[in-house]
Amino acid sequence: MRHEGLAMAADHLADMLSPNFEEDARLMQKGMLLYRQGMVSQLRVEEETVTAAVQDVVPVRVTLELTFMEMSECSCPAHGICRHQLAVFFAAYGREGSVAEWLEEWRYPMLEKKAASVWGLKTARDLVKASGKVEPDYRLWLVSFSSGFNSIMRSKKYVNPYVVGDLFSMYWLRLRADSPAGEEWRLLYELSAVVFSIKELARLGAELGHTNEMVSRYYAHLFSELEEDGIRLGEKLGGRALPLGSEPFLAALREDVRELLTGVNGFFNERLYLYMGLWTVLFKSRPQLEDELAKVRDASSVAEGEAGLALAIADIHLNVMLKNDAEALGKLADVETELAGQFLVYWVDRLSAQKDWGRCGPYVEQLIQKLKETVAAVAGYQRRSQFVKTVLETAIPYTEATGRSELSERLLQQALPYSYYDYGSLLFERGDLAKWADLQAFMGYSYADLPSARLKVLEKEYPEIVISMLHQSAAKQIASKNRPGYKNAVRMLKKLRTLYKKQKRLAEWEAFLETLLERTKRLRAFHEECQRSKLIDA
Repeated sequence: MRHEGLAMAADHLADMLSPNFEEDARLMQKGMLLYRQGMVSQLRVEEETVTAAVQDVVPVRVTLELTFMEMSECSCPAHGICRHQLAVFFAAYGREGSVAEWLEEWRYPMLEKKAASVWGLKTARDLVKASGKVEPDYRLWLVSFSSGFNSIMRSKKYVNPYVVGDLFSMYWLRLRADSPAGEEWRLLYELSAVVFSIKELARLGAELGHTNEMVSRYYAHLFSELEEDGIRLGEKLGGRALPLGSEPFLAALREDVRELLTGVNGFFNERLYLYMGLWTVLFKSRPQLEDELAKVRDASSVAEGEAGLALAIADIHLNVMLKNDAEALGKLADVETELAGQFLVYWVDRLSAQKDWGRCGPYVEQLIQKLKETVAAVAGYQRRSQFVKTVLETAIPYTEATGRSELSERLLQQALPYSYYDYGSLLFERGDLAKWADLQAFMGYSYADLPSARLKVLEKEYPEIVISMLHQSAAKQIASKNRPGYKNAVRMLKKLRTLYKKQKRLAEWEAFLETLLERTKRLRAFHEECQRSKLIDA
């Protein structure tokens, strides 16, 4: 497709609406009906937007934001994507490609997923019947995992990305059916399966040639779920007395966990967080940590690229666990800033949870230094906002517990604009209203955008700040050179006159107004609004 914006919107729309949900399917059907009945008119396709009118029971106007479909608008009362927006999308897409083919591709994954689920479930049942329970033997566990994974996930020459999630569910069902008896053995078995599966799933995607986009759309969630499940299982095991004979299993598992660093590519964060999580909640004795650090450093001497970076992060984490903070912080200098910032959140969170404030400070300092670049490296506004929220929830407990308010402010400054509300509240609550006003200007907010309750406080305590804001906002509205802008400007000027009057500075106001009217004498509509509102005499 030649129009990149439409192609992006088509992909995004396919993600936003699912054929699995009856409501989405019905919405798609209604949009298609409006499009096929020729109800879309005045269609205008630009680089980033599409606008049109749709003749429904009540005529509506639609604007599609091709880069951010969630920001699209329709004059109908519906929330989110509506049938009118879909009708306009189909009309625009039909100029470039086949709407029928797009719709078929949107529906097709559902049909194939159903077929795969039936086939995968049958395969899983057959395997369970054939194999029975797997006794406690780590080597046999791995053979069983591999057999099940290959039988279900690799049984065809090519597996479409749409069905990987359903097939994996069948594989996991089969795997859990083979769990050994005894709660501790079951936990150890499932944790071993998590470590095996996250690596094998990454290898499968590479073998099948699934692009990052395909994986992201259809089964990236599996990696996050495996990471979370692995840490949960490790935490349970770490809090229990393990059965006799389990140490050889744990020793073998530690070797396989280390392979998360170097054995596969892709899903870097999920693999690293699983590794770090297990070396936090399960393998936590000092001898184990020191032995692992030596092995990581041996591997680092010959590793490069992604594997070398993973080993560097592992080295830092093990030093954090061993309380070698100076060494850990020193090694951070060798890690690219934005990546170091992401993992610093993990270490600050751990130290904060332990209320180990004495150790936490230098890590928070490092996080502040690297925060701006780290946030910039996160993809998408929503993800950046969520990341900043996580950072603040992680680091602020330290600054509050130690009374280091200057660190809180630096943290909030580095996180702008995503920390705007938190930073604004901090400044206002401590009475730093001049800096609060500067923040509003930095964010591009004008007088009319600000909460009335806060403006009342400012008018009483710091009227000069409000006067300055009103001057700037009125000038911006006049510069728009349209009637609505002039009306807004006049409202602000009348408020400005009131404040000057309260300050007993009417002469200053009159001099300002005279200069303003002279400068705008060619803006007849503005002068008309001034007269209509009785700001000046007719």
